[in-house]
Amino acid sequence: MRLPTILNYIEGKILLFGLFLLLLCLSLLLWDAFVYPERFRLLSSITASNIIFGRMAGLSIGISAQMEVVWLVLFNLLIESIMVLLLYPLFVLSWKRLHTITYTPLNNFLERSHESATKYQPLIKKYGIFGLMLFVVTPFAMTGPVVGSFVGYLMGLSHRMTLFIVLTSTLVAIILWTYIIKNFESLLIAHSDSLILLLATTAGLLLLGYLWRRRNA
Repeated sequence: MRLPTILNYIEGKILLFGLFLLLLCLSLLLWDAFVYPERFRLLSSITASNIIFGRMAGLSIGISAQMEVVWLVLFNLLIESIMVLLLYPLFVLSWKRLHTITYTPLNNFLERSHESATKYQPLIKKYGIFGLMLFVVTPFAMTGPVVGSFVGYLMGLSHRMTLFIVLTSTLVAIILWTYIIKNFESLLIAHSDSLILLLATTAGLLLLGYLWRRRNA
């Protein structure tokens, strides 16, 4: 499906806004790469850790580096909002059979997320909006804002309501976990270099494992 056709749907407009925020985030990182290289390394580490390992890893790196709490919260909110605004409309378009995703890793992720969302949807629907909020706040595998937005759609919530609940809950979760992690701030600061090295090494091993499986598939 061509981009102009996608933009005829509300999901396409959500996707376009997500792409705008992504471009804004990349521009910020590119600016920092030339002007503030130390901050660029920090923000890049937070971004990669949040995407690969989840918000707690990203927040831990920011706190260990003594990043200003307000900016840490806002930056992580930006990262998770971008993920939701990009993946949620793609999920809905795929669900409606309005858009076929040909990129295999993304298609596989959406299929796994669909299975997870379908699995949790009856339980979350039982508790309504509160259940969805709790699902987004919980920092376990296959929970969080992205899959939470999928569940919201399967519950029959409107796009506006789904995104409002998910993104508001995400902000609450980030603030909550920042407060909790701050209690271990001294420990994180003492081992900040080791933490970044450990996460980077783990990410590298996961990438190598993924490439190895694809090569031998």
